[in-house]
Amino acid sequence: MYKLCAEDMKIFYGLSKGAIEPIGILFSELAGSPMPPAVIMQVLSITEDQLKVAQEKQVAPTASLTQFEDAMKAAVDEDDDINNYSVVLKKHIHRMKVAESVITTLRPKMTEFHTKIDGSLAKIEALFADMAPEPQKGKPMPPGMINALLRVPKDAAKCTVDDFVDCFQRNLDATDTAEKIGTVIDEHLAK
Repeated sequence: MYKLCAEDMKIFYGLSKGAIEPIGILFSELAGSPMPPAVIMQVLSITEDQLKVAQEKQVAPTASLTQFEDAMKAAVDEDDDINNYSVVLKKHIHRMKVAESVITTLRPKMTEFHTKIDGSLAKIEALFADMAPEPQKGKPMPPGMINALLRVPKDAAKCTVDDFVDCFQRNLDATDTAEKIGTVIDEHLAK
């Protein structure tokens, strides 16, 4: 598995920057069921020191490349189709590359929108609602959903531009395009 996936693991790691969330999504897909963050951190052998440093900085811990590669090697069961690891890695790499490209293109427009609305969660929620697939398109989100998506406190009414952009990057799909998303942002900029 390592020989087949070594380069893809390095690419995935570079794109994810060792973040627990994308690694967790990858491992959950490989396992065929959701894996909670605590399990992901155990699989990655995140140390107490790593947790302490992350808590002090008030961020999620990150894995080293070695921790990620060792966890990938350990994840392989005897009856696993090794090619599946490569296929799933490539799919996640593709999604992250698409997200990176779209965000690079749209960051100025997203920053302009965020500045115009002064980070208002209500305005961001309206933007997200207009980007939702049918039948949710244009409908309000459940209470607290926008705060959860943006990872801001539940009583927050505003977010930073980084919260906004990072949320987009985490949630973009491999089929999203800068043109498709940019059009909706343009409509909201014109309001």
